[in-house]
This record gives sequence, structure tokens and C-alpha cells, in this order.
Amino acid sequence: LMTQFLFLIIDLLIAMAFIAAPWLILAQLNFQWPDWLQDGIVIILVFVIWAGLALYFATQTILWIGLVA
Repeated sequence: LMTQFLFLIIDLLIAMAFIAAPWLILAQLNFQWPDWLQDGIVIILVFVIWAGLALYFATQTILWIGLVA
């Protein structure tokens, strides 16, 4: 039971890294964003789609590493 909880924590950390990494990289870029991209709803949609993909990638990473009880 404790190992499954530990694997869940590791999976969440990997998912957070997959979610945060592109946003941290994009925040470091200093250029003018297009006007359509400055709209809040576009950013929210992109973030939600990327969060779903990041959770999938994190789960695949956990399976690839072999951290499955």
C-alpha cells in the first residue's frame, strides 16, 4: 500500500514537471506574442490540452520506468 502511494507521488511530480517545463521555457522567451494569443481563453485552452497530454506522458513515463506495483 505504501509503495503505491509513493508511486502516485512520483507520478504527480513527473506530471507537474511535464506541465511546467514548456511554460517556464516560454516565460523566458522575450518576444512579442501575437494578438490572438494574448486572449485569455486561448491560453486556458492550450493549458488544459497540454495538461491532459502531460498526464498521459507522465503515466507512460511511470510505465516505462517500471514503477508499477
